[in-house]
Amino acid sequence: MTGQPGAIGDYTASVTTSGPDMNTLTLNLLGDLEVIRDGQVLSLPPSRKTRALLAYLARHSRPLSREHLCDLLWELPDDPRGSLRWSLSKLRRLVDTPGRPRLRADRLAVSLDTSDIDIDVAGLHALCNGGLAEADIEALEHAANRYRGPFLEGLELDRFHDFHGWCLAEREAAIRAQTTLLTTLVERLADSPQHALPHAHAWVRLAPFNETARAQLVRLLLALHRPREAEQQLQLGVRLIREAGLPLNGQLLRAWREPKSSLPPLPENVDTATPHAAGAVGTGEIHPDLTGDTLEVMRWAALLAPDPDFTTLGQVSGLDTNRLGIALEVAERHHWLSSDARGLRFTHSAMATELYDAISPVRRQTMHRRIAEWLAASPLNDMRQASRLAHHAQASGDLDLAARAMIEAGRFCLRNFANEAAQRFAQQGLALTDGMTGTQRVCLAIELHEILYSAAPLADWEAGVGAVVALAEQALEHGALAHARLGYQLASHIRWAHGQWSDAHEQTLQAERATRCGDDREQVIAMAETARCLAMLERDLGQAAELLEQARELATRQHIGHPAIPLAQGLLSLHEDRFDKAAGYFREARTLCKAMGDRLGEFQAQESLLLIDLERDDYRQAQERCVQLQELGKRLRDGSEAPYADAAAALCSYALEDDSAPFGVALVTLRHADARHRLATLLLQAARLDLARARTETARQRAGEALEHAHVLERRSEQLLAHALLTECARRLGDEDERREHAQAAESLLQEPIAGWVRRRCHTLLEQPAAEDEA
Repeated sequence: MTGQPGAIGDYTASVTTSGPDMNTLTLNLLGDLEVIRDGQVLSLPPSRKTRALLAYLARHSRPLSREHLCDLLWELPDDPRGSLRWSLSKLRRLVDTPGRPRLRADRLAVSLDTSDIDIDVAGLHALCNGGLAEADIEALEHAANRYRGPFLEGLELDRFHDFHGWCLAEREAAIRAQTTLLTTLVERLADSPQHALPHAHAWVRLAPFNETARAQLVRLLLALHRPREAEQQLQLGVRLIREAGLPLNGQLLRAWREPKSSLPPLPENVDTATPHAAGAVGTGEIHPDLTGDTLEVMRWAALLAPDPDFTTLGQVSGLDTNRLGIALEVAERHHWLSSDARGLRFTHSAMATELYDAISPVRRQTMHRRIAEWLAASPLNDMRQASRLAHHAQASGDLDLAARAMIEAGRFCLRNFANEAAQRFAQQGLALTDGMTGTQRVCLAIELHEILYSAAPLADWEAGVGAVVALAEQALEHGALAHARLGYQLASHIRWAHGQWSDAHEQTLQAERATRCGDDREQVIAMAETARCLAMLERDLGQAAELLEQARELATRQHIGHPAIPLAQGLLSLHEDRFDKAAGYFREARTLCKAMGDRLGEFQAQESLLLIDLERDDYRQAQERCVQLQELGKRLRDGSEAPYADAAAALCSYALEDDSAPFGVALVTLRHADARHRLATLLLQAARLDLARARTETARQRAGEALEHAHVLERRSEQLLAHALLTECARRLGDEDERREHAQAAESLLQEPIAGWVRRRCHTLLEQPAAEDEA
């Protein structure tokens, strides 16, 4: 490493602490990376490495060598210097303005002039390193409110150890600074508990195991006459600290036991005033009309707040329509509930809180369970319903019900491309399974891992595969064959996506073996999925065809449908060079995947149809299909799907308009996505176009790169096509030794099981007359 800066100190000291509105350019690094110019949030480059480069340059005051930046963020096969040039070209559009170039680069070094850029984390450090005592409350609150989350959230790039280490050090430093700032704010606002409370909550979220922070929060809640919440924070704090194995120093208990008589009176306002019309709430008195059915309905409404609805109240309360209507009439007459176009509402939110708190904990859990079970009995229709299901199931105290609710909510989110929400539900569900044991825990965890992988690429995919395989083994031991199959299949898909095709092959076969004693449906899915994976891997194609035939026969007898069957049929037909038949199967698979909400399967079916279009040289049809893939890719997880769709669209533009520049740019992003199989496919298609346009040297470079990827993936068909292209390139360039080497390699591969369309393309390519080479 050359010219490596220090971990946390080598930074720009010139910062602005008065806020983003005094600068034309704002760079927010706390939370998701954000660039704001003249009040407008700018679109960021899709490459995570480009965004990471911007943050790294912004936090270092001196020029950094190109060699250091290449070592920091790129690997040798990625053409580090070319990738760095591409990234810098993208960053100039973000940070440079007319008459004010900020990104400076020469042949040796790169730097970013941040003297007039408002950087949130720089302002935070400047304030904490000497300005806290002198700053007024408004300035402190402004700085605190700019903290939107951990430094460079989601941009850890843990495969690049030097950058990852720097990022974690920055993150820890920012957390320490924000903690200091919030501590100061809470202390200086001690006489104004209502004003200090949001900062105390933020402090506790940032430092959940800090007893001092939670003790301050308990004091503020007691000062605001909210003992129920204070008690909850006390219990939560004690539990978290003990679970973490940390000592309790008594601050929490002292805060709780402070004499309540010393607390200041709570000023009454719109938000905290007791709803006097209710009578029963806030005064400790029971209104004579708040009894029987009315009281029961109001309790259920409190659980459903802020938006209880008539249908749900009727289902969960057990009251018939007439009794429910009478109870609601009483509630409306006393102004406890009101109705508008949006439905029922509590006239005073405090009443809902007090009614809820008055229900015994055991009854409350039972009521939440009743609501969750009723919501789970019907298909989810919107995100609000999914969130309500997850909330009530979790509040029921039933871990199994809660984890299953997270699965249902997560799957609904995936169907509707709400990937971040799906990821959040899956993570919450996995946290719940930590408290479970036996078969139940294993099965639920496997289903949650499937949602997690479908929602977003795994940050540490090797650890993720290890966890899934371990769960699949446990499922097998417990006799949960369907979940064992799902676990092995998921592990196979992850390994396939990251180029570990031999291991993917083994886990595919293990998935099929695991369900040989399972029920008919599981056997159909396992055999079809195994046939599909073997076809994708070009391994044991005879076994794939046999498994597929067995799956089809059993599925026909038992009236079972699954998209893996037509996907496997399509891949095997494609391998046999029967394009029309393959296209029909892929269209059927796309329809089934779309109906089932399998968005990744839908993309893969469309991707296979695109390959057929490209091989038929039908670039107009391919271009139309790319539009559909781009739309789907943008809404899928942040994987290789969107970069592949963009690169395929650029390839079609090259074919139709003879403009190769956009394709070259799109390839850089696809390389960063780490999808060798997709990259090799497009490189080979582009090399074929290059040869047709007599751009032999370019074709040679692209085919050579594709060959490297095909060797890593052990894909014989792509290897053969690459060797055939390189043979023709060498012949046109007059390099007889290289031509003979690639021709011999191609002849050897032709003796292996090779896709029929590749074999046909190879013969066509080698038989075509030489074209005039480019000048």
